[in-house]
Amino acid sequence: MPSTEPIPTNPRPLKFKWLRDNLVSPYGLALISYLFFLAACLIPPSVYTYFMQEPDLMFLDPPTILFYTLCVLSFLGGAWLIGWMFPCSFVNRKLETRIWATLFLVVPLAMGIAATLATVVFLILQHPDAIILLFAQQGSQVKDTVTLESAGSLLIAPIVLAAIIWWAYWRSFDFGLRGWKKGLVRFALTVAVLSEFAIATLLLSRGILMMAAFGLAILYTVRKCAKNAVSFRFVLGFGISIATCVILLFFSFSFLRGTSSLDILVRVFLGYTVAAYNRLAAVVNGNLRYPFAGRGLYLSGFVSFSHALNRVVPLASVMNWPDILDVWGSEFGAVTRSGLDGNLILSGTFGYIFSDLGWFSFPFVFGYGMLYGVAWNWIKRGKILGIVLYPSFAFSALLWIGTNSLLDSSQALLLATACFLAFCEFLLVRSKARKGAGYEPIFAGREAPGQ
Repeated sequence: MPSTEPIPTNPRPLKFKWLRDNLVSPYGLALISYLFFLAACLIPPSVYTYFMQEPDLMFLDPPTILFYTLCVLSFLGGAWLIGWMFPCSFVNRKLETRIWATLFLVVPLAMGIAATLATVVFLILQHPDAIILLFAQQGSQVKDTVTLESAGSLLIAPIVLAAIIWWAYWRSFDFGLRGWKKGLVRFALTVAVLSEFAIATLLLSRGILMMAAFGLAILYTVRKCAKNAVSFRFVLGFGISIATCVILLFFSFSFLRGTSSLDILVRVFLGYTVAAYNRLAAVVNGNLRYPFAGRGLYLSGFVSFSHALNRVVPLASVMNWPDILDVWGSEFGAVTRSGLDGNLILSGTFGYIFSDLGWFSFPFVFGYGMLYGVAWNWIKRGKILGIVLYPSFAFSALLWIGTNSLLDSSQALLLATACFLAFCEFLLVRSKARKGAGYEPIFAGREAPGQ
């Protein structure tokens, strides 16, 4: 019979309760991104211009700092509202399955691995010279040809596999697996992550591997927080490990693309990170305007560019929206005309939102915060939608330097996968909730209703 048990606590927990409870919550993620933004705005213009070969528009720029600050506050306000309306504590769910629990976890993993490896084989058959080009440090040719031809379809399997990885990892604790059963699931998880690495390497897409690995790190940290096992040593080690892995992964993929000079590596790294804030400054101050700005295209990639959705709801035709490649191609010229490096087009999540909504962006960002608050509530309760969606949400929050990815097609695919897994659990998993019992709160913030 399933039961709910208190999670054992660490004898030396972190003293600062807020940090312990919110290390990877929407509040903690927003704080990390905001501090990175402020650090970018403090880079001396001479240093930035030396590496990037473009004017530094973000250095202590009041409108940019004001806009970004108000966006972060709006985001936090939305997350706080959900927490205030639906307060909850971390809970420890103990579940039973109607079939062998190990089989219940391994079969979806095996299916995801098979689909991903099939994608790898397809990619190699379609582009047999891809591996040779990678070893010859000419991966940029692979990136240019493969991603433009069929990147959307090639990403389906690894995105679905990432969702299954997160789900299987979390549920392996809820099912209480021990011994060789736990080892078998961990082996399947390892093979799944290696499959993600293989497809990411062939596509030269850092995002796939980073999302899958970072999602696992988020889930691991959430469980540590739930056990009150977060210490300063853990926070420091977690931060250093994440930063080191990101830098190594970034430089490794840049090396495969043919970049070997240290100055160029630094330039590329800055180009994919802090340069987005320089373009944000150009957008906010009116120096940069994307040709298709103000038409709602940048608010949701899924609504704007999903062929599947627009076959059912022809919104793109009604709004006369262009194809995603037309939008993407137009941004290079726009950035060049603004006096910045036209090869780097990203203006960050808030920059793209500003392109469509201007200074009326804050209610939209407030809604973002509410979505994060809901997903955080779900994962604290061990709900499958939170387990699958929140890792991706967290990854998006730390990548506010990229595109406006929260409402793009990958999130819709993750949601569909989560719904499928939830249906499987409805059929095959016996939970306390379905038998009418409640959940025992562990700790965290305000008490759950009725406690």
